[in-house]
Amino acid sequence: MINMKIRAITIGQKIPILSQNINLERFLREKLPGFSNFNRELTERFKSLGIEVQTRRFCSQPLISYEHQLIEQNLNQTILSLHEQFSLLEYLISNFGFDYFACCSVLAADQYIEKFGIYEKLLLAEVPSFIIRREKFFTSLPAASSQHGINLSALKSGAKIIKKLSNPDPFKNLQFCVSSNVKEDTPFFPASYHLKENPAFSIALEMADEVVNVFEQSKNITDAQINLKNRFNEIYDMIMKVTEDIGTKYRLDFHGMDFSPAPYPTVSKSIGTAFEKLNYEYFGAPGSLLGVALIRNAIPKKEKVIGFSGFMPSVLEDYTISKSLSENKFNLDTLLLYSTMCGTGLDCVPLPGDITEQELFYILLDMCTISVRLNKPLTARLMPIPGKNAGDDVKFDFEYFAPSKVMNIRRLTGENKNDIFHGKEKIFKFLK
Repeated sequence: MINMKIRAITIGQKIPILSQNINLERFLREKLPGFSNFNRELTERFKSLGIEVQTRRFCSQPLISYEHQLIEQNLNQTILSLHEQFSLLEYLISNFGFDYFACCSVLAADQYIEKFGIYEKLLLAEVPSFIIRREKFFTSLPAASSQHGINLSALKSGAKIIKKLSNPDPFKNLQFCVSSNVKEDTPFFPASYHLKENPAFSIALEMADEVVNVFEQSKNITDAQINLKNRFNEIYDMIMKVTEDIGTKYRLDFHGMDFSPAPYPTVSKSIGTAFEKLNYEYFGAPGSLLGVALIRNAIPKKEKVIGFSGFMPSVLEDYTISKSLSENKFNLDTLLLYSTMCGTGLDCVPLPGDITEQELFYILLDMCTISVRLNKPLTARLMPIPGKNAGDDVKFDFEYFAPSKVMNIRRLTGENKNDIFHGKEKIFKFLK
C-alpha cells in the first residue's frame, strides 16, 4: 500500500528578470504552456499509482548576481520594476496551473562573497515588501557555504527581514528562509532556485507516514533501519520509473528527488510519531539522536537523491512535534543537535514576538556554523509571533500547521556592544 504523496513538482527555468515587461511576458507565455502540459502528464502518472500531487511550483535564478549587478538602473527603479514583474509572474504562473514561485534574493556566499555591499543590503531591505504584497512569492537568502564561509553582513540582513516580516502577520515568514549550503534545484520552498540555462524539474516527497508505518511494524531499531532502507529504495525505484522518460519528452532535465520525509499535521503523518514508534518516550527525549541518524542513514545514496534528503522536523507542520513543543519537551538546542545529523535545520519555529535582531542573528549563526563545518544543507525559517511570549498558544488558520506554543529560548541582554553582531567583520572563514 502506498501512503506517500508528492509534496511538490518543482520546475526551474532562468527568466529574463528586469528586462522589459513585454520581453518577460513573451518569454513566459512561450515556456509556461509546455511546463503546464508536463505537470499535467506527470500528475496523471502519479495518480495512476494512487499518489496525489499536492502542489506545482516554479523557481528561477537569483534576483541579482555579483557578475551582472544592475547598476545601470538606479535602486529605486530596480525595486519598482521587480514589484511590477512579480505581479506579472504571479498572474501568469497562476494561469498556467502553478501554485507558487521562488527565487533566492542573492547568492550571498558564492565566489563573489567579498562583493556583498550596500547595494545588496538595500535590495534585501525591500524583500519584506516583495513578500507582504504577494501570496505566491517565496524567497531565500543563501548566506553561508563551506567553500566561501559565512556572510555575517547577510545574516544581519536576514535577521532584519525575519523581524520585519513578523509584524503584523507572522505567517508571512513562511515565505522566507536563510539558507546555507543549499544547492540549486532543491524542490522544497522557500530554498529553491535555478541557475542553468536548460530547464529542469525535481520532486519533493511527503512521506512521514511511510516512516511511521515501517517503524510500527519493526521489532527493534536494527530491524527498523533495515526495513526503512528497503522501503526507501522501493520508493526511489518507483519515482524513477515514473519520471525516467517524461523529462526527455518535454526537454526538461530531471535533477532528482529530495528524500526528506516531509510531515503533515496529523498523528499518523508525523515524524514525531515515528519517534514514538521507536519507543522513545517523546520527541526530543534523551537518546533520540539515534533515531534522527537512523532515518538519515536509511535514505538511498543514489544519483538522483538531492536537496536536504534528511530528517525534517518542521515544527508547526508536524502534529506530534508541535504537541511536544507545547509540553516544553525540546528547544532550539535540540533542533540544532538534530541538524548535525543532516536535517533541514530550523523550520517553522514559533518564537517570542519581542525577539531582537541580535538574537535572531545568533540563531542564524549557529545554524550556519553547523552547516559550514559539517558541509550540510540547512535552512532557518523562524517565526516570531507579535505580542506572544514563551509558552503562549500559537494557532494559524492554515491546513499545513498544527497548534502549538511559543518556544522558550535563552535570551540576551543586548548590553554587549563589542560582539560579532555589532562588529564590522563582514565575513568569517574557517582556517584550512
